[in-house]
Order: sequence, then C-alpha cells, then structure tokens
Amino acid sequence: MSNSNKLDKIKIWHRLNRLKLKAGASLDDDAPGYINPQAVRKAQAEIDDQEENYYREIEAILVRLDSTWDDIQGEQDEKKRKIMIRELLNYANNIKDIALTYKYELMGYFGDSLCRFCEKIDPTREAHRAIIQAHLDVIGVTFQTHIKDNIGQQAEELKGLLRKAIEQHS
Repeated sequence: MSNSNKLDKIKIWHRLNRLKLKAGASLDDDAPGYINPQAVRKAQAEIDDQEENYYREIEAILVRLDSTWDDIQGEQDEKKRKIMIRELLNYANNIKDIALTYKYELMGYFGDSLCRFCEKIDPTREAHRAIIQAHLDVIGVTFQTHIKDNIGQQAEELKGLLRKAIEQHS
C-alpha cells in the first residue's frame, strides 16, 4: 500500500476542549494560552467569596495536624510512622495552599517550611521534634492573631523564632 493510500484512510477527530470553555475562551479562539480576562476576574471573585471559610478550613487542618503529630511521636512501628509523616506533609501542604489562595502569606510561608521539613524529618531525633514543635507553635500564633502579611514586626518576630529553632537544632 502506498503512503498516499494510507493518508486517505486517516481521520482526524477534533475534540471539544472543555477546559478552554470553562476558562472562558471561545472554541474558535486559536491563540495559544489565551484566557479571557473576564473569566479570570470571575474566578478571582469566586475565590474571594470563599475567603470567609479560610479560618474554619485552617482550623480543621490544624486539629488534624496536631493529632497526627501526637500519633507520630507515640508510634513505634516505622512503617506506620512513615505513613503518618506523609499525612503531616499533606496537611502542611494544604495549609500552604489554602493560605496562599487567600493571600495569608505568613501562614503560607510557615506551611511551606513545615512541608519541606517533613520531607527529611526523623521523629526519633529530639532536634527534629523540636523543629516540628516550633513550626506548630508559629503556625498556631499566626492563626490565633490573624496575621496575614509576610512582612511587619510580628511576622518578622515569628519567622525569627522559627529560624532560631531550626539553627539551634540543626
């Protein structure tokens, strides 16, 4: 069979791009990466409307985070402990993501720091337990005092406390 006969049998199916539609682009808009600015504004308005749920969501995650940390410290089985550490990392990542979505930059900073530390934690080491506890403490204070910005005297003091704990126990 010649190449021209093979090409005659090929059919191209054009699929409906649902993601493009959800983003507000028209189906006949061929500009790569184009997203309708009105759709972006609408999406941001939806996010802003949900900000009232921020504290409730973070509080629920903090309860699970504290509980998981308590369980990790009491767990003797290394396999189970590794699973729980993965949960701890997941909660820290959730805190970071939710905080940054609503522009709670300091909480996002601490969530990210805890997330990165969970990747190398050894909860059998006293120094690592102290660093985790320092993260939990500054996250708790940030939550209770409703500090939003990553700059300012209170934010710098809390970041300094965490840095000091990490330096002291590293």
